[in-house]
Formats: sequence, C-alpha cells, structure tokens
Amino acid sequence: MKKSGIHYLLAITLLSIYSCGQKSEELTVDQVIEKAVDAHGGDRYDNMEVQFDFRNRHYRAKITNGEYVYERTFQSENGWVTDIWSNKKFKRMIDEKEIHLDRESMQTYRTATNSVIYFALLPFNLDDPVVNRQLMRSVEIKGEPYYKVEITYGEMGGEKEDFENVYVYWIHKERFTMDYLAYSFNINGGGVRFREAYNAREVEGIRFQDYRNYTIDEDYPAQELDYAYTTDKLRLVSDIKLENVKVELNNQVD
Repeated sequence: MKKSGIHYLLAITLLSIYSCGQKSEELTVDQVIEKAVDAHGGDRYDNMEVQFDFRNRHYRAKITNGEYVYERTFQSENGWVTDIWSNKKFKRMIDEKEIHLDRESMQTYRTATNSVIYFALLPFNLDDPVVNRQLMRSVEIKGEPYYKVEITYGEMGGEKEDFENVYVYWIHKERFTMDYLAYSFNINGGGVRFREAYNAREVEGIRFQDYRNYTIDEDYPAQELDYAYTTDKLRLVSDIKLENVKVELNNQVD
C-alpha cells in the first residue's frame, strides 16, 4: 500500500477514535438534564404520589400532569399541623382548621415545605422552563467523570425565590446519576452547602438518595465546591435521610 493510503487510513482511524471520545462532550445542557431525569425516574414523575418522613415530619407530594400538591404534616404544641402548597396557593391547617397567616410566615412555611420535597425529588423539575441552566467545565471526582450543571432561577409569579440562589449539579457522564450537588443561600447571613449522595435505592422505578451535607468555613463559591470536596476542605454538618419512602404510580391518584 502506498504511503498516502496508509496516511489516509491513519487519519480516518484517529478521527474515529477522537469522535468516539468526544461524543459525550457534544451533549447540550438540556440533553444532560433530560438524561439525568430519565435515569432517576423519567415519565414516572408525571403521575405519582410520594410519601416519606424527614426529621419528625411527614411529607407527601402528589403530581398529576403538571399539577401538584405538596404537604408537610407534624405534631406541634398547638395540635396537628398540615402545610399545603399547590399550584394555586399555600395554606396551613391546625387540627383540620385553616388559620390566617401573614405574608412572612406564609413564605417561611411554604419554603420549608417546598425545599424538602424539591431536594427529595431531584433531578425532577430541572427541565422546567423557568430554570436558567448552563453547562460548565466537565470535571473528575474520585476518578469518575462528571458533567457540571449550574442552575439559577428568575422571578416566579412576581416574587423572587432567593432563599437559595445558585445550584450546581454533578451528573455522571455514563450513568447520568446526580451524585453530588451544591447550592448557595442568602438567609441567616448566607452560605453554601455541598451534598454527597449515598444509599441510593429505587422505589417503584424512582431513584431516591440520602446525602452527606457539608459546608466550608471560608468564602467559597458553590460552583467550586467540587475542588473543596476533593481537597478535604469541607466540614460535615448533617445527614439528609429520607425514611419510610412510599410511591404510588397512577394516572389518577386519589
């Protein structure tokens, strides 16, 4: 074979190897999120009822074709409290009687209800149109390859949801599992958290994870907490454990 032919075949081979190696890098941020949602539950998220216990409170999320009802129930000194947050409004019931709330209290209770369920169901809802998302530089954590996705939220319904204003998710490039996440928040002086997933399990085809919850005692952006994690700069502050997880999948859940 002539040298020109050998050079041609070598070029084709190298191009093929390079293309295969770059295939995963060509995904857009929307494609990465879509694959992550599929890996964790996919279409099952669209019509389901999830219940679990977290820190002496019972949570329930009912989702039906874009409509949702989130509930938090617990015993207080005033009686049984049920916080209900839906597409339409928030209300607090004490012993099945609705009580009046001022604006600040309503925001506090609504956030407490929504945030726990939000984290429990991740990466569900990351493909919501209201989400601003971008793909950051890919990284390795503990020798594993990850997409790095930054999420921010705009104003929703005239109110800025700024209690946690920047989210970062590390999504495995092969499994598309969301193994780490971080966020910054502005309340109580502000700060950052980094969460490491563990105890992953599936209930009715939906993946649930517990998390080791870390912080750092210096000024550090949420986007760079993967470096702080791999260099042992983080401090463990708590465990995030979901208990008694139950899922019902149904097109019409009562």
